[in-house]
Amino acid sequence: MKLKQIYFLGSILIQMFVITSLVTGSPLLTMSVTEGGSLPWGNVMTWLLFILFPLNFLLIRKQRKLHRIPQRFYNSAVLLSLFMGLMWLPVSYILSGNWHTTFENADTNQQIWESYTYMTPILPFLGYFGMRVLAAFFKA
Repeated sequence: MKLKQIYFLGSILIQMFVITSLVTGSPLLTMSVTEGGSLPWGNVMTWLLFILFPLNFLLIRKQRKLHRIPQRFYNSAVLLSLFMGLMWLPVSYILSGNWHTTFENADTNQQIWESYTYMTPILPFLGYFGMRVLAAFFKA
């Protein structure tokens, strides 16, 4: 088994664990990373999920003969999603003012955070579908 395949399989298993924990509301999500700390495991797990997800798109995307414009569109969307995933926890802290990512009242910061959080995993899909549409217009 190639290293790329091992990484992909490990990444998928970690993502399945994180998603299952988030969906079932595991008690692990509210436990602090360090004793007496304020950073919950749920935020760290979500952060990891947002980093691994776009990396999988980079791993599974086979390089075909595509025009450089559709390929660059795809790569840009996935890399932007990866960057947004890497920055998710610091951005969450900056916008909410705490590691629990709880907002005092529904304000602009919460709306920005929600949009940022939704766009992070959606961007790779938009990049892929945009690449497919652009490939119809730009032939290699």
